[in-house]
Amino acid sequence: MSVDYWWIGLFIDQRMHARLEPHFAAAAAKSSLSPDAERAIAAWREQPSDYEEAACKAKPETRNKVNAFLKTFNLSGFVALARQLLTQDGALADLMSGPGIFRMSTTARHPPVSIVWHTLGFERAKQLPGQMGNILLHPAQVEAALEATRRAYAGPSPDDLFAAAKRYCGNSVDDWPLRGALSFQPEGLEAALDRDEGFFALTCPRI
Repeated sequence: MSVDYWWIGLFIDQRMHARLEPHFAAAAAKSSLSPDAERAIAAWREQPSDYEEAACKAKPETRNKVNAFLKTFNLSGFVALARQLLTQDGALADLMSGPGIFRMSTTARHPPVSIVWHTLGFERAKQLPGQMGNILLHPAQVEAALEATRRAYAGPSPDDLFAAAKRYCGNSVDDWPLRGALSFQPEGLEAALDRDEGFFALTCPRI
């Protein structure tokens, strides 16, 4: 059975940013990429077409390296932080009952951020603010983060990006959540800027 993944976004004010900052810093400190994860990303960069569903079907021997790549997006510190947000007795659970929820993007088998990375390619994806989809921005930081995100997405048309995402995981992820994953970060930051608020996002396996 495949695993579902979540990408959760919240709008936050300065007070909430101050509350979240120590939790986020602790999660980041526990989320360094392991040597195995570094190798998995390097293998994907070397031959990204092997990670698309048609290639995986034609070459079953690639399945292990694809799974290793998907696993790199489950950063342990941020997964633990997501539990504090999403479980009933979590220290941050009250944030999910307020009016500041942006979106919860849900995808099957492929973490939403892996879709973004594969679609943009490594050189563009590494320009994105945050740590592999995990983001904490003060309201004053949102505009610069949005500009960096727009630069990362610049060039290919939305249709070209969607077609690339479909080749990667269209058999596992339906069109609507696929488009939601691709638009999550730019639309979230645009909305935060319009609201004059900060932005907080976490990615994790379904909890």
